[in-house]
Amino acid sequence: MRVKPKTFEKYKMPRQAGFSMIVVFLIMIAMVGASSTVLIATRTNVRGSGLQREKMVSRYVAEAAVAQAKAAMLTKWTSNWSTLLTAPPAEANTYRDYTYGGTAGLPLVKARLFFSFTNNNDDPSLDPLVDQDGKVVITARGEILDPAASTPIPLATTIIEVQVLRQAGTTESWGYTSQSHGNAYQSSYSGTDANHVDFTNSFSF
Repeated sequence: MRVKPKTFEKYKMPRQAGFSMIVVFLIMIAMVGASSTVLIATRTNVRGSGLQREKMVSRYVAEAAVAQAKAAMLTKWTSNWSTLLTAPPAEANTYRDYTYGGTAGLPLVKARLFFSFTNNNDDPSLDPLVDQDGKVVITARGEILDPAASTPIPLATTIIEVQVLRQAGTTESWGYTSQSHGNAYQSSYSGTDANHVDFTNSFSF
C-alpha cells in the first residue's frame, strides 16, 4: 500500500498583519521627516539669531568710531574745518582692532573700527581740502570679525556717515547708516545724529 508523503503547509500570515507593518513603516517615515524639519528650522533660527547679533555688534563698533571721531576733531577747528581735512588727527584713516572675551566662559569677540573725514560735496570751494561752509563728513566703519581667522575676515559691517555743521559757535549733525552681512544689505537715514552743541561750553558732542 502506497503511503502519501507528509507535506507541511506554509504558515499563512493573516492579511491584517501585513497591513499593520505597512502602517508602522509609514509612521516611522513620517516621524523621521518631521524630526528633520524641526532640526533644520532650529538650526535656521539659531543662525538667524547669530546674524542679528553680529550686525548689532558691528553697529555698536561703528557708533564707537563716530564717538572717537567727534572727540578727535574738536582740536582741529580754526574758523573752518580745513585744518582737519589737510592734517587729520593721528587716530583717523587707520583700522584699530579690539578683542574681548575668550576666557571665563565668555565668547571671543573680535572687532575693528575705522573713521575718516571728508569735505561735503556741496561746499562752495569745490576743493576737497578747503572748507568754506563749516560742514564736514565723518565716515565711520565698524566690523565684527571671524574669531577663528588669523587674518581679519568681516562677518558683519556697519558704515555710519555723519555730516557735522558748525556755525556761530554751535554744531549739529545728521546721520546716515548702512549695514551689510554676507550678501544682505540695508540702509537707513536718521534725521539727527546729535542735538545742537555749544562749542564754547562743551568739549564733546
